[in-house]
Amino acid sequence: MDPISIRKDLGVADYLSFVLLMAISTIIGVYFAYRDRNDATTKNYFFGGKQMNPVAVGLSLAVTFQSAIVVIATPAETYISGTLMMWEPIMRILAVLIVLLYLIPLYHRLQLDTIYQYLELRYNSTMRRTTSALLSLGTLFYVGSVVYMPAVALNTVTPLPMEWSIILTGVICTLYTTLGGMKAVIWTDVIQSGIMILGMVAVFIKGLMVVGGFDEMYGAIERGDRLTAFRFDYGIISRLSPGGIIAGIFFMSLGGLGVEQAIVQRFQACETIGKARCALLVYVVPTIIIGMTSVGNGLIMYAYYEGCDPVKSGKLQNIDQGIPYMTLEIFENVPRMAGLFVLTIFSASLSTISSCLNSLSVLILEDFIVAKWPSLTERRKVAIGKITGGILGIILILLAFGISASKANAFELVYGFTALTYGPGIAVYFLGFFFPWANAMGAMIGMLTGYMLLALLFIGRQFFNPNPYRANIPTVSTNLCPANHTLDGFDYNVTTSDTSTITAIEEIQERTFLRDIHNINFNFLMVIGFVTTIVVGIIASFISGHTPASKADPRLFVPIIDNKIFPSKVRKFFRFGVPELPEEREVEYKPGARSSIVGVDVKEL
Repeated sequence: MDPISIRKDLGVADYLSFVLLMAISTIIGVYFAYRDRNDATTKNYFFGGKQMNPVAVGLSLAVTFQSAIVVIATPAETYISGTLMMWEPIMRILAVLIVLLYLIPLYHRLQLDTIYQYLELRYNSTMRRTTSALLSLGTLFYVGSVVYMPAVALNTVTPLPMEWSIILTGVICTLYTTLGGMKAVIWTDVIQSGIMILGMVAVFIKGLMVVGGFDEMYGAIERGDRLTAFRFDYGIISRLSPGGIIAGIFFMSLGGLGVEQAIVQRFQACETIGKARCALLVYVVPTIIIGMTSVGNGLIMYAYYEGCDPVKSGKLQNIDQGIPYMTLEIFENVPRMAGLFVLTIFSASLSTISSCLNSLSVLILEDFIVAKWPSLTERRKVAIGKITGGILGIILILLAFGISASKANAFELVYGFTALTYGPGIAVYFLGFFFPWANAMGAMIGMLTGYMLLALLFIGRQFFNPNPYRANIPTVSTNLCPANHTLDGFDYNVTTSDTSTITAIEEIQERTFLRDIHNINFNFLMVIGFVTTIVVGIIASFISGHTPASKADPRLFVPIIDNKIFPSKVRKFFRFGVPELPEEREVEYKPGARSSIVGVDVKEL
């Protein structure tokens, strides 16, 4: 049955502003393509000549990592689960500290083109290409969902069909990314970050005014049992779990900031370690604003629809449409503001899509094409990178169509699948960074074990769990909806979400060990995959003949404690016998210079 047809529409000025954003993004791509037409090198196209402004890079980092998932799916998940989502931006910031202290110096020391080159230096080429292929699939799925998100928004508030929204987003973004390269991506991100923050804050302020202020919002979420941030009694077998958000988002952020090609590529676009760290610190400010505002908008959405759930009442098809529709309603009498929020969603999407298109292009080029044909000229490499970006854009559009056919909540679907692909994949990096004894055989066995375990959990959850546990999920109601609000003869005033009914259902559900496994909170999947890979990888390395720490390459190792404020004996202990590097100097990138460390050219892989 179709939802009640009460769709509102944007004004002419809103459509014009949308067209203007798309035009500006395309013009930036054309501008850099023309300006750099005589500098067709991979360093310039994929890394911005390694001379990008750290503030611009920091803003680009923020919107690349956030995406429309945060603008749409996080408020929707907050509507369902309550205040526990406040842990998400907090854990993102905690991951920053590890990347800042440990990983940025490593990447600038090695000057790699792709993050996967580290795996060949640390293990072997098989590990590099296997991990590259697996994580690229995860990135493609994630970005496909980001293409889908703005289509949800447009389909909710305009007559434009979702199919055309998906095509429009994918084509425009692919166009300016393939034309202008990294410079176009970063500078369009700067513009889009401003629009994104402005739109989200505007919705928060106006929404808070509409629901009656903080006290009224707090009262609504308290009545709705959505004060869940500190409900640590919700364990691992629970759809709602603060522990799941804390652990899952931390590891996901650690992987996203630490070993994601799109992010590391931005660190490499800065001249020095200091500038790369400055960019990461700039990233923190918009991340906090965007993250907390996103959670706040979800809480406001619950207060706004309290007593008349928009899905159960037939207004919307799924709760992912909630925040765009609420925005259109609260700004009904304020010209152009609803259009601003649609621009916010598109800005968030374009930034992530363009970044990942650019990074996947360089990844495929360097890890698969150049590895097979190393004698390609720089101009031909750039041409192949652009063609690859165009093909990837088509694939993303097709993936977005597939995701749109799914009925799952976007947050759960995206984070669940991302955990499946990212957990073991990022673990092999940290196994190499911090454990000098790990060898290629052990790392491969650990990673494959992690993937097999997560695949079993994910398949069981999706296909053999028709009646998931509903314990601890706050209820929604249609008790306060307008009278006679029905849909195709179905009376939505019937309280289908009555607490006593759900409690009774839960009491008769049979609890078994296998069903408990199938109902593990999806946020824990990445943690399970990560820990399994590390533990099995270390054990398998020792069984198969581990690398003695004294023979480990010090360039590739990251001591847990290596700051000179600690005594030398402490620092020596945490090196585990790995030789010390010669005194390191901060190296600035100079065009044409060889990227060699300790006499070894890391480009000659």
